[in-house]
Amino acid sequence: MFKLSEIVNQKRELLMRDTFSRPALNRSEDMSEDQKDRFIDYLADRVTNLDLDKRAMELVLEDFLRTQQEMQKSMAALQADQQKLLSRLDEETRKRKAAERKAQRLDERLKYANANRFGDKRQKVKKDSDKPDEPDRNKEKEEFDGTDDTLRTDSVNNEAGNPENQPPKKERDLSNRPDEYKTMGVEGEPVYHPSDRSKVPGHVIETKTVQVFSFKTCLVEERFEMVHYAEPGKKPKWGYFPSQGHPEVVTKFEGTKATPDFLQAIAYEVYVKNVTFGLLHQWLTDMGMTISSNTLRNWLKKGKKYLDQLIVVLKSIALEKDSIVNCDETWCKVRKYDHYKKCYIWVLVNKSEKICIFFYEDGSRGRDVLTNFLGDAELKSVMTDGYNAYVFIGDELKSAQFKDTIHQVCMSHNNNKFVKAANQGSEPNAALFSNDFGELFFREHRYDEAGLTSEERLKERQSLETKEIVIRIRSRLDAELSKDAEFRSPYYTEALNYLNHFWDELFAFLEDGELPIDNNLAERCIRKLTTQRNCMLHFGSDEGVEMAATYHSVISTVKLHGKSVWNYLGTFFTKIFNGCRDFFCLTPGNIEMAVCQ
Repeated sequence: MFKLSEIVNQKRELLMRDTFSRPALNRSEDMSEDQKDRFIDYLADRVTNLDLDKRAMELVLEDFLRTQQEMQKSMAALQADQQKLLSRLDEETRKRKAAERKAQRLDERLKYANANRFGDKRQKVKKDSDKPDEPDRNKEKEEFDGTDDTLRTDSVNNEAGNPENQPPKKERDLSNRPDEYKTMGVEGEPVYHPSDRSKVPGHVIETKTVQVFSFKTCLVEERFEMVHYAEPGKKPKWGYFPSQGHPEVVTKFEGTKATPDFLQAIAYEVYVKNVTFGLLHQWLTDMGMTISSNTLRNWLKKGKKYLDQLIVVLKSIALEKDSIVNCDETWCKVRKYDHYKKCYIWVLVNKSEKICIFFYEDGSRGRDVLTNFLGDAELKSVMTDGYNAYVFIGDELKSAQFKDTIHQVCMSHNNNKFVKAANQGSEPNAALFSNDFGELFFREHRYDEAGLTSEERLKERQSLETKEIVIRIRSRLDAELSKDAEFRSPYYTEALNYLNHFWDELFAFLEDGELPIDNNLAERCIRKLTTQRNCMLHFGSDEGVEMAATYHSVISTVKLHGKSVWNYLGTFFTKIFNGCRDFFCLTPGNIEMAVCQ
């Protein structure tokens, strides 16, 4: 409105300037009075008409400007509505894309679940396409309606079989048969029961032995008579004075009413066979023993007191200078007062020393748990998984305290991500990554079978063939990361980012022949604890978790040495009962050298 008024004023000023510049004229100079009056009337009428036209134009202009203002307001409202619609459209588009990605992930999981519903598809028997379908008896039965036309006896004829029409049977492959078979038996000398040949009615042709295995388990209550006596000049005291043919000492493990053999049995039942304390208590009760579950726990605590001292020695050996260790953790449910909390148990494995140690710090999964456990150890390498806690641990290992320690990330976990992307994400390029990783694993397996030394293994890892595999993986990774990730499977994106972020940690093993390629050793050691977790559902307290960590540390270490857990627990508790406190000699590798006092 204001712009239009300004334009009119500007035009009026220009017209006034043009009129002012003209010379003045006397138009009524030669007119008579009558003509002047008529001319004045004409001018007056014209001025009046022009004034009316001007006022009418002003009214029209006002209406036009008012309409324009209303249109501008309407336009502003429409623009505001348009902005709202655009923002809403953007929001709906974002939600739709998120829903499409979620639907894609759910569809990938469903396909993977259906493919592995009855086992892995690689385990399914492939049918020969050239072989005709075998007749189905149920189908023949359903299609038969009583008439001769629907009567089928193909399945019956097929079962009867004609030897001439049967295909030749495939010969058995006997190349995988072992040279010898293990015969059934028990360690130690068997109990021999000879026959009385004088009772044989006739002469003896030959003899043979028949194996019979018996299992005799029973609980025996022993009572030792204690004598309260007093020597001259001394205070009275209690003592046991064995009779001939009876034990020389009271065979009671310190702080319990159980023998070392009984403590060995309940420790084996709980932490090796994963029997819960409730079932163990029920078993002992059925055998006629009156005892509470808490008493059994307290007896195991007494054994834990000596096993903790053994673990201190094992830890000092496992964390020696330039050691290579594998670390992992698993969750467990622990009862905290009136609720249950998800906590974590850690494991550290030293393959060269064959030592496995579990540790628990109030269920925390923070980086301080592992760094505090390592202390001031000068390790050569720490192998972990590529999760968040380990990322911080890797940064901690780069500090001044652990500046020379190499942080490795498990290659097997990385490979599993690409396998998942190939199966669930239906990404064909993910299988190419997995094949290259599989070739690296195959080469490492071949090195293990050949028994190569660390120098020979390093030479093979630095070979041209291995470098070609690594270059191929790196070039394919860069090519995939350069592509648009919008239409990429989320599993594939996760695998690519994982590989790119932990590239140096994943391939650190190529620089040293002693470094492992994966963290499978720690995974196998921690599996026994996860089995117990699934059987027991939860631990009753932090003390119960710490006791499980102690016993599983000893059990896993014994298994790494390839020895019998049953025999080691029995020998350990017996030697502790007999006064042996040299815990270095009580380690699984040196227990035969332990001398009792």
